[in-house]
Amino acid sequence: MQAFEATGTIDPTGRLTLDQPLQIAHPARLRVIVLLSEGATASPNVNPTESSESQDFSAQLFLSMIDEIRAQVPDEEWKKLPTDLSKNIDHYLYGAPKVEG
Repeated sequence: MQAFEATGTIDPTGRLTLDQPLQIAHPARLRVIVLLSEGATASPNVNPTESSESQDFSAQLFLSMIDEIRAQVPDEEWKKLPTDLSKNIDHYLYGAPKVEG
């Protein structure tokens, strides 16, 4: 994931206009994090549908990052992991008694 910083203005209808065009390949899907300047306030009226869509996008972004990391690990390294790792993570990390069955 890459990060770009830009400034812009939010108009009365809630639309964001950037001061300068982004220097990235178009078209591209992106995630926007809005930082308000001092003294500006956010509206407490959040549409639950938009919030859900944002959470879905965040989950998709997280899962795609996991897929990218997983793809960087060779298959022979994955095969070295214990088959009961999820059940006995405390055993492998901290030496707790192994859970059987």
